[in-house]
Amino acid sequence: MDEPANMGRDEKGRFASGGAGGPGRSKGKGYELLQAAQDAVSPEHMRAIMRKATLMALGGNLGAMRFVAERVIGRAPEAPSEAVPLDIEMPQLRTIDDCVKAIDRVTDAMVRGAIPPKAADALISVIGIRVKAIETKDLERRIVELEQAASAVDLPGRAR
Repeated sequence: MDEPANMGRDEKGRFASGGAGGPGRSKGKGYELLQAAQDAVSPEHMRAIMRKATLMALGGNLGAMRFVAERVIGRAPEAPSEAVPLDIEMPQLRTIDDCVKAIDRVTDAMVRGAIPPKAADALISVIGIRVKAIETKDLERRIVELEQAASAVDLPGRAR
C-alpha cells in the first residue's frame, strides 16, 4: 500500500472537502420532522419560551425550575453511590445448594428491609453467575468421565 496515511485529510487530521467518502446516512422522516420544528420555531420564540419558563420558575413551579436549570447549567450528574456494608451473612458458594441458601437469605433480608432491593438484585445476579460456573464445571467433569469411559470400551473394528 503506497497511499499516505493521511489520505483525504488536512494538516490538522480532519477530513478535507472533496475527499472520497460514503453518502452518509439518509435523511429520513425523523430528520424532516426535526427540520420542520426548527423552521417553525425562531430564536425569538425560544427567548420568549425561556422568559416565560423563568417567570414560572420564579413563581415556584418546580418543573419550570428544572427546565430552566437544565438548559442553562445542564443536567446534574448522578452522584456515585458509596459502598455500604450489607446486613446479611452469605454462605460460601461452592455448590448449587449453597447458592439456593444464599438466594433464600438475600430474599429474606430484602423482605425484612435489611438490604435495599437494588443490592438484592446485584447479589442475586452474582449468585446466578456462580450457579452457571458450578454447572459448567460439573458438565466439564462429566464429559471427561464419559470420554474416559468411552475410550475404555473395546469396540469391534476400532484400532486401539
